[in-house]
Amino acid sequence: MKVKINETKCIGCGVCVDIAEKVFVLKDGISEPIESADLNSSEVLEAVKMAIEVCPVQAISFVK
Repeated sequence: MKVKINETKCIGCGVCVDIAEKVFVLKDGISEPIESADLNSSEVLEAVKMAIEVCPVQAISFVK
């Protein structure tokens, strides 16, 4: 499983980075998933789920 950011929706508010700093980084004003992020950790996975829920433009999703 991977995390995907819809770059056309992302407004770069940074809430996902605040919630899951091990998974997201702001780059050029847009959030970007960190490729080396360990999504097998339950703590990290819960943080990503929370980031998905609070994203104001619903730009974050899981992909297989």
